[in-house]
Amino acid sequence: MLAGCAERLVARGWRVVLPCRTQPLMADDGPGRAARASLARGHRPTWVRADWGKPRELAAEVGYELAGHPVNLLVAWVHESYRTAVLTAVAPLLAEHAPVVEVHTSAPVPDPVLAEHPTQQVLIGHFPHDAARHTGQAVLDAVVRALEGKPPSLHQAGG
Repeated sequence: MLAGCAERLVARGWRVVLPCRTQPLMADDGPGRAARASLARGHRPTWVRADWGKPRELAAEVGYELAGHPVNLLVAWVHESYRTAVLTAVAPLLAEHAPVVEVHTSAPVPDPVLAEHPTQQVLIGHFPHDAARHTGQAVLDAVVRALEGKPPSLHQAGG
């Protein structure tokens, strides 16, 4: 659901590390592999396998991919049962005052985990059609607000 948002960030010059349970990117074998291999590393999201039940290992994998560079923006869509542990584990990777966008699918929306980082929250509701596009746009809108330094707030998308 965040693939469109990740693609837009990459197109804007961001280096995107995308922790996910399943690989959202095209495999590096099969048709098109030469074209994908010709792309510079920063021109497509870097996928990291995410096991939400192992937040320290997840943070270590992300840290490895970042090669010591701080995270300047965090977009997190993590199941409520893992949310606090995962966000706490990745917090040391964030640049000071880096904005955070948290995505939720049920109300009530909890308070942000990383209080020291300005947080935009998105509550995703039901979309009757084209849910992936609408969801991606809602998250991207929150990312833009975060990067513009807008005050932390909750934004609802869908019914």
